[in-house]
This record gives sequence, C-alpha cells and structure tokens, in this order.
Amino acid sequence: MEHKIWYDDERQVVHLQIKGDFSTEETLYFGKKYIELLEGKPYRQMIVDLRDGGNMESRETRSITNDMLNQAKITDVAYVGANAATRMIAKVLMKLGSLKAGSDFFKDFDEAVKWIEKRRK
Repeated sequence: MEHKIWYDDERQVVHLQIKGDFSTEETLYFGKKYIELLEGKPYRQMIVDLRDGGNMESRETRSITNDMLNQAKITDVAYVGANAATRMIAKVLMKLGSLKAGSDFFKDFDEAVKWIEKRRK
C-alpha cells in the first residue's frame, strides 16, 4: 500500500494521498483511520490528493468509501488533482445524496486548504 494518511495539526485536517489504484480492502482500512485520526479534533475535514491516483477497484469500493466518510462524520472533502472521470462520479454521488460531506475539486493544494478553512464555523 503506497497511499498515505495523516493528520495535519497546523491546518487541522486529515490528508489522504492516493498513489495508484485504490482497492476495497484499502477503503476499509482508511475508513477506520479517518475515525481514529479525527478523535477529539475540532474539525472533521479532509484533503484527498489524487494527483498520483489511479482507479477505484469497483463500484463497491466507491460505495464503501462514501459509507466510511459518512461514518466518520466528515463534513468537508477537498479533492486535489482529480481526473475528469473521478470528478464526474463524485458529482453524481453528491447529487444522489450518498456522500453527505460538502466537497469540491481543486487543481492546487493551497486552493483546497483555503476552501477547507472557509467552511469552518
């Protein structure tokens, strides 16, 4: 597994960096990590770096990813570097209501951070 996940104390956000394809097994692992990393934190936000990402294994993987984000009560997700297909799938899921978190897509990491910070109440 080449993907990385960590909590950025300075920005108070979880970072998930995807490298290569993303499997169902990895989705379950990272879903548990979201909950663990956000324990006692003031914000439930994520930045997902997809610049080196590949494909999601299956429709089931996408569904589980949404479920895990919802279980972790993630409020906002900023996607950096998503390709056109990933953006389209995510927008459909948002419209269907299966992803409860607010989300948007960014080409630049700094833009994603600014968006996340503006969404804080």
